[in-house]
Amino acid sequence: MSKRSIPVAEATERNWPVFSVAQSREVDRIAIEQFSIPGIELMRNAGRACADRVQRELSENGPSTLILAGAGNNGGDGYVIAKCLSEAGFDVAVISLVDPDRLSGDAKQSYEDALSDGVPMETADAETAVAKIRSHRGMIIDALLGTGAKGAPRSPFAEAIRAANETREPGTDGVEGATRVAIDIPSGLDGDTGEPSDPTFRADLTLTFVTPKTGMTNPQADPYLGDLELIDIGIPEALKQQLGIPG
Repeated sequence: MSKRSIPVAEATERNWPVFSVAQSREVDRIAIEQFSIPGIELMRNAGRACADRVQRELSENGPSTLILAGAGNNGGDGYVIAKCLSEAGFDVAVISLVDPDRLSGDAKQSYEDALSDGVPMETADAETAVAKIRSHRGMIIDALLGTGAKGAPRSPFAEAIRAANETREPGTDGVEGATRVAIDIPSGLDGDTGEPSDPTFRADLTLTFVTPKTGMTNPQADPYLGDLELIDIGIPEALKQQLGIPG
């Protein structure tokens, strides 16, 4: 990609490929194994690019950002975003819906990086998470489940998603509400079929990595995706050519 983010409509005009969830995972595997790019580098590239994009929706003295983090790489992306926004001077906090002891690999490293940088982070049960989400009036970032999740989100993710969906829309009754951003895919949406679960995070903006997922072409997914943009995670040009991604 020549830009770090690109609207999916522009990508479609340029004949961008659409990948299944399995194909998307294969991109990461090839980048790591054949091009010797560490997984943590891909995660950091993705998180930085997402942070750069959401900064366009924020002002330095504007509403705070609340990141909802899960256990896997999607949660890891959230921690990278939190660290980047904090370093840029934005008010950001993370609610982890899982015990950090459950984190491993690149997600664990990203959590530790954010923690060492002093990013406010709290592990919360469903009740606490819901209370904090309902009182939030800035941006809410969904870094809970990612493309690998199947089936309806379970507790405490389900309660957090429902609370995020219930947040007041910006400008309603003169009170600024929460803008919702999904990382890679809205939690609860099937990446292959585009079928929403109950519940599914209802994003105003979805930042997905490298290519659209096949499920994102299903009209059923539209109300949950919001504006859809592709994020460059820093894979080599040779791999982009191999995947059929326009230069």
